[in-house]
Amino acid sequence: MKKAWILALAGSLVACGQPADKPAGDDLSVPEVAEHDDALLAEVPESEPLASPYEVAESAPDDRDFAALAAYPDTWHVSYGWPGEYPAGFVVLEQGVTVNGRARPNPDAPANVACTLPQYANYQIWNRQRVERDHLEFIVASKIEPVVMKVDANIETPGDEGMRVLNLKAGDVLSYLRYLGEGFAIFSFDGQEYTINEAELRDISSMTGASLEEDQWVEVACIGGTRAWILYDDAIAHDEIVPSPIVGFGEASDIYPDEVDKVRAEGLELETYQLAPSDGGSGD
Repeated sequence: MKKAWILALAGSLVACGQPADKPAGDDLSVPEVAEHDDALLAEVPESEPLASPYEVAESAPDDRDFAALAAYPDTWHVSYGWPGEYPAGFVVLEQGVTVNGRARPNPDAPANVACTLPQYANYQIWNRQRVERDHLEFIVASKIEPVVMKVDANIETPGDEGMRVLNLKAGDVLSYLRYLGEGFAIFSFDGQEYTINEAELRDISSMTGASLEEDQWVEVACIGGTRAWILYDDAIAHDEIVPSPIVGFGEASDIYPDEVDKVRAEGLELETYQLAPSDGGSGD
């Protein structure tokens, strides 16, 4: 499955912030664990900003058919990467945390793959060192929503050769496939996919401000050598796992041992916010 379309948004995004300062106490070390855990211990690297928050998708392998693997119904769209200006993620705060993962990214698949995760690991798509080290794969399954045009309209959409115009007529039906970030989303029309700013359609179509129904999955390396697909909602339901802290635009890394209490407090606050009723809107 090609991932290049995710990068179409990059030109519309602002430049990344500066790397975060390294926390004080360079002599901090990761607590000792069993020998078989060593390969997956957090190295707590400094943050490494990306050229764009979707850059990581460029290196995603094209030889895996994630849609076939996930086997969602035809009313769902499966694609690479997690949505949002600041994509979600989760951090493992304690040692020996085990999550019930799945052999394939589908909520109907049995959650029978016991997966112990390394302490301090931050499973966030911008955490390049963890992504590359564990060969993480991030996919999102979004329930497709029809969007009916109320009037004729010419909509600008970025393409490989610059901006182009999509000529739509009243009654035309687009399919909202997934959210990207900064107000942009992927729609399909007449068998083609287009990157469109939601604001272009807000008042001239049936599109509402409600968020899409979606499942965010990550394939992880478990301690002991197995691999498992973990659903984001399942991960943060665990007492010792919290949403990833927001450090800076395009920045993420594993956490330091002395950051656990701070990350726990911030993560629980973020989790409460995420679970609160939404006022509408697809972005973060």
